[in-house]
Amino acid sequence: MKPIRKILLIFASLFLLSSISAQEESEIPADISSSEETAKSIQPADFVLQFEPGIYINTESKLVSAPSPVVYPISVGFLWPEHSVFAIQPTLSFFMMHHLLYEDKALPAEIENRTTTTLSFMLNIPAVYSIYLSNSNFQITAGLGIFMRFGILSPGVKEGDSGWSGSAGSDVKKINSYFWGNMRWLYLTLGGSWLYNLTPQLKAGPTLNIYLPAGGLISDGSAQAMIISAGIKICR
Repeated sequence: MKPIRKILLIFASLFLLSSISAQEESEIPADISSSEETAKSIQPADFVLQFEPGIYINTESKLVSAPSPVVYPISVGFLWPEHSVFAIQPTLSFFMMHHLLYEDKALPAEIENRTTTTLSFMLNIPAVYSIYLSNSNFQITAGLGIFMRFGILSPGVKEGDSGWSGSAGSDVKKINSYFWGNMRWLYLTLGGSWLYNLTPQLKAGPTLNIYLPAGGLISDGSAQAMIISAGIKICR
């Protein structure tokens, strides 16, 4: 029985040691170690909301198209990482306007002469450089944009109505082909913001953005569809 007793004592000792070490590890605050690991692996981001009315530049004759219309983009995105000198700020903007077809070009249209209602999305992915002051900070942005436009037949306009290419229905197809042809969807973006610290978690202030049609400048030699906007930016 002595060998069996020795074996039992050995197993009991090992169990006691393992339970003591496990208890010591459990006494270490889990939130401290986990928070340190989380802080290392996750960089918090700011939610970004912008309302920035802008001028959609129309370089073509105003006799056949509308003067440069004012559009009202609403933009949502995020700034990552927050409280950093260098960051990225992907944002998606949305607005609507009207277009017509003239000489195989999609031009802004007044509501009386419209062919399409155009759903417009600007995906902007700029780099951000921030200058921090005591109660505010300046942000300078520059990057690339993808301008996604989808023309649909406007309410009250029928496919069989007369159009530049023969009918309104065929004009819609050509308008959409113009939007996506010759890299007219590629933009360069520049901007600046001045954000005030309203609370420790909330910042707001004026913003200015310029959307340059890089594809159009290269393929058409024209700044058609350039957008200059100014408005309010909120970060939380």
